[in-house]
Amino acid sequence: MAVRFLPAPSEEPAASKPDRKNLAEVIELRSLLRQQEWKSSATDDVAEAPAAPEPTRARIDVSVLVSGPWAGVVADPADEDDESVAQPATEEPLPDISEQAVKMLARKAKSSGELQEELLRAGYEAVDVEVVIGEFEQNLYLDDAGLARAVTEKLRDSKRASKSQIRVKLKARRLPDSVIEAALGELDDDEEFALLRATAVERARRMQDLDRATAERRLLGFLARRGWSGEPATRAVRDALNGAGGAGGGVRFR
Repeated sequence: MAVRFLPAPSEEPAASKPDRKNLAEVIELRSLLRQQEWKSSATDDVAEAPAAPEPTRARIDVSVLVSGPWAGVVADPADEDDESVAQPATEEPLPDISEQAVKMLARKAKSSGELQEELLRAGYEAVDVEVVIGEFEQNLYLDDAGLARAVTEKLRDSKRASKSQIRVKLKARRLPDSVIEAALGELDDDEEFALLRATAVERARRMQDLDRATAERRLLGFLARRGWSGEPATRAVRDALNGAGGAGGGVRFR
């Protein structure tokens, strides 16, 4: 019978001592490695941190100067003495006012009022405009009376316009009131009523499907829009509806 003696509990096997020693070295080595990694990480963070910006002179954002009257001008104090900095463009001088007025009249016949407005809109001084208008009227480059007469005849012949309509058109051409009334005064009163009655008869022929009262009301409204009203218009309507103003009898209504 073989008997084996075991070491006392307080004693450790001899073979375990080298193992424990090796384990302690491994733990110490790992600790050193962690410390080294932490230092390297901290160093990298410091290296990657952006450096504080160096103080510079204040500059104005050029993007705010891309429009407006100072477009292209950079407001930088350093450029105050720089001759290359763009300067605001200067306005070109206006052409001679007389030559410009002649060109305007060559495009279209104008009244003195129309030419005055156009020259002022072009930027010329009011005093210079008045001088040119006076010279042109004296030299008959401007003839308000002749223009008013020509416009009146055209509206009467081609449009069969009433005096009221013609007056509105002449005022739109910036003609003086005295010139307008003189042109309208040349129209014959009998001719004016003949035109009124002929217009009423022609319109009444389109109202045959209406009763008498409705036709009369609408015909008076039509003539009023053409500039005729009052007693002459009422008489022309009755003549048209009764057949006194047209050939071949009157207009029959329901």
